[in-house]
Amino acid sequence: MFFLSLIEHKLHLPPAGLSLPLHEGMKKFLDGIFLDKVILNLGLCVSIYDIRNIYGGFIRAGEGAPTYTVKFRMVVFRPFT
Repeated sequence: MFFLSLIEHKLHLPPAGLSLPLHEGMKKFLDGIFLDKVILNLGLCVSIYDIRNIYGGFIRAGEGAPTYTVKFRMVVFRPFT
């Protein structure tokens, strides 16, 4: 069965993602991290459904990328519930 799961993740957005609009850059890098991966006790991540909140954007000393906290919903496949 397919489920929507709400996930919160801290993402270091690389400089390559800053050339895109924020939501598109986030979705692109979140797809790379989560797509076709199995998360323990959650299931197989199929796709990013939508992005709920993006907050942060802090650049820490010594890092060249801003850190965002992203809340998003993901379509997850769980064969046995």
